[in-house]
Amino acid sequence: QILVGAGSAGTILAAHLAEDKHSVLLLEAGGTAPFFLDIPLLTPMIQNTVYDWQYVTVPQEHACKGLVNNQSRWPRGKILGGTSRLNFMAYVLGHRLDYEKWFPDFAESVAKNAESISISDLKWTTDFADVILDAIKELNHNISNINLQLDIGFMKAQLMMENGRRWSTDKILYQKPNPKILTILTHTHVTKILVNFDKAEGIEFVRFGNKYTATAKKGVILSAGAIESPKLLMLSGIGPKKHLEEIGINVINNLPVGQTLMDHVLTGLDLIVLNASLGLNLSDIFNPMSAINYFLFGKGPWTLSGIEVLGTFHSPLHANKSIVPDLQLMVLPLGVSKDNGLILKKTMGISDKVYNKYFAQFSHQNTVTIAPVLLHPKSSGELRLKSSNSFDKPLIDPKYLSNEDDVDTLIEGLYFIKKLLNTTVMRVHGASFNKKSFPGCENHVFDTRKYWKCYIKHLTLTSYHPVGTCRIGDVVDTAFKVYNMRNLYVVDASVLPSLPSGNPHAPVIALAQRAARIFKRKKKEKRNIRKQSKSYNICYVFNICISI
Repeated sequence: QILVGAGSAGTILAAHLAEDKHSVLLLEAGGTAPFFLDIPLLTPMIQNTVYDWQYVTVPQEHACKGLVNNQSRWPRGKILGGTSRLNFMAYVLGHRLDYEKWFPDFAESVAKNAESISISDLKWTTDFADVILDAIKELNHNISNINLQLDIGFMKAQLMMENGRRWSTDKILYQKPNPKILTILTHTHVTKILVNFDKAEGIEFVRFGNKYTATAKKGVILSAGAIESPKLLMLSGIGPKKHLEEIGINVINNLPVGQTLMDHVLTGLDLIVLNASLGLNLSDIFNPMSAINYFLFGKGPWTLSGIEVLGTFHSPLHANKSIVPDLQLMVLPLGVSKDNGLILKKTMGISDKVYNKYFAQFSHQNTVTIAPVLLHPKSSGELRLKSSNSFDKPLIDPKYLSNEDDVDTLIEGLYFIKKLLNTTVMRVHGASFNKKSFPGCENHVFDTRKYWKCYIKHLTLTSYHPVGTCRIGDVVDTAFKVYNMRNLYVVDASVLPSLPSGNPHAPVIALAQRAARIFKRKKKEKRNIRKQSKSYNICYVFNICISI
């Protein structure tokens, strides 16, 4: 089998298939990771580097007005381990109803999937983490391990971490290495799927400037992520007929590839001001003892990737507790102003004008971020090819906030934060909204619905969670096989029919493990059929011989 993409899904799938004696060729566009990428604190610095595809959306009509050219930056991992090497390491399983919508029996097996990966509680937290949890408790919200319950509530974040170091999915490849079964090729750019009528027979790829082909007896599995998997399908003639014909690609299979692109969006950077420092300070980071504590004991502030507290809840707009929550809260002990615009400003694509007029003013203040995250947006977008050249980046249009209901839901998230600020414990620390008007919203009165609507449309940020571009039911079936095709499968975030109620990394890993079980079961069924056929043939020949 050929697996294209060694990210969160591809590495897990490859390891499980190789364990079952499948012969696997795993292809990755990027290279292997140097040791320093395991330091959680460096997470924002890894983005926008050679390890990142550095995607940028098309200009957004209804959102991102405070970003450069109204465009959202979308970091995606171009490295062995994929985006599990770039993300903020949060392990969030989401809500039970997410899984029941996808597969009726999925929720029961999700918790077991954690056995092969490394999950850790935080090794270090700021004082603000406990303060915010006390405030949430004061509002009578559930404080517990929501990953065990698959329900709403709040908790200190769990991270994919081992001994204080990032645990990325590529590490599973080395737990039970079998070089005869599993072959890994890095720096490999796959350009096309080789299709004969309706059967995927292999792939074309470029490596160090040379073109190659590889054939696959048992199938081609795309696990290149929500951007590259649909891109490769369309380059190979599998996608929307009209779009492919417009750019001169011969259509093999007319499917809605690239449609229904969904992403979590958040807002609220540096929105909270405290009267004393409770968040992460530069002195915590640059203290030599922090480095010693990290390298010797795997503890201290260098183990913090950014998220300290998170949780989900139902807003007043979606008060029906029998449905999935519509909002997540992510608590970060710092903001974009802490580094004086050196890293986070560029990573998030915040414009110079906005940074200088707004964020730069807070570099010496005690700011923290409590970010409301829109979990189930009604807005959805699309991904299209720029051209038939496989090296051209696709056109990504999430159509953020094109449905006004999404803005209303995020406003409810900001109102929830306002309730937190009015709790006793938060008032003790002088917590309040940063009342400086956001650039572009000066004509609106602060803390009115019109102001927050403007604020959200200007400060619209991705949570780095794109899904749905090859989703189950539209492009692939529940066994991950592409409709109307033989030997072609997709297993990654692109197949998710809807966004999960939380960060999708853990659900994608669970999805890959489910796919591995399906592929193993199919292999076993075929083996049994061959055995039965062989037994029948032997008996048939034996009976003939006896009769003679």
